[in-house]
Amino acid sequence: MSRFLSSEFYYRLGWRSRSVQPGSHATRTSGGSADFRGYVPFLENTNPRRIDLRASLRTFPQQLMVRAYYERGAIAVYAILDLSASMRFSGKSNKTQLMADITASIAWSAQRNGDGFGMVACDDEMRSDLFEAPSYRRGIADEVYEKLINISSLAQVGASALPRAVKQLRKKRSLVFLISDFHLDERLLKETLASLSPHDVVPIVLWDSAEYRDIPNWGWARVRDLETGDYQSLFLRPSLVKRIKESYASRRAEIISSCLLAGTRMPFFIEDHFDVEALTRHMLEAS
Repeated sequence: MSRFLSSEFYYRLGWRSRSVQPGSHATRTSGGSADFRGYVPFLENTNPRRIDLRASLRTFPQQLMVRAYYERGAIAVYAILDLSASMRFSGKSNKTQLMADITASIAWSAQRNGDGFGMVACDDEMRSDLFEAPSYRRGIADEVYEKLINISSLAQVGASALPRAVKQLRKKRSLVFLISDFHLDERLLKETLASLSPHDVVPIVLWDSAEYRDIPNWGWARVRDLETGDYQSLFLRPSLVKRIKESYASRRAEIISSCLLAGTRMPFFIEDHFDVEALTRHMLEAS
């Protein structure tokens, strides 16, 4: 039986949650003692241990002032997975394996941070067999890893159900990792991003260098469109290889533009292997 090798990354939020579940994130709920909010009159918070004499002397007319704090709380962290046929591509790496590694790492990191982890998977349907409601239970990372490496999928499927994934999320703002190769048509991508706008979305883009980078300059190649299943013969030559590479560079810029226009965080591109430290840097810089 395969087992997930624990890999934790760190993340922080640029917003305050409304959670009542104890955790490590700043909330909008008054209380606690770690997240300073400001000074309020004593009658609003009758805790004599928090009286601040200096703040009281600065008031006019003078009145007793106390230090006020926010509670710290937990959030829900979700992974939304694109299970379209192109996500089964295997070249320098295996996208299914990469997706399993990343999703399990998200689950492990959420658990270590005191947050709940949930998972929603979509092809042309909502995959109820892979759905996970937000959970704090131990072993969730191993469970989702085992599900994903043994995933069953139809021969040729798209990802048309992605915009409906939001219906499986809690209404409270959550941290959402959208994991896909983003080989989606523009309409579907915009619908998906728009549907997730109430949440803090981190696009995770899975590419393989064999798709566009490591291509010979000359020779016949038989290629398959994983979304349709159709085969096509191509005669590779330097001008065609150049156009393929340029199209991926253009697509990268389009993905970044579409995501930022939709209000997500900067997309995180993963090519061939998952670097957990690079994801930590990305999450801390982009929050």
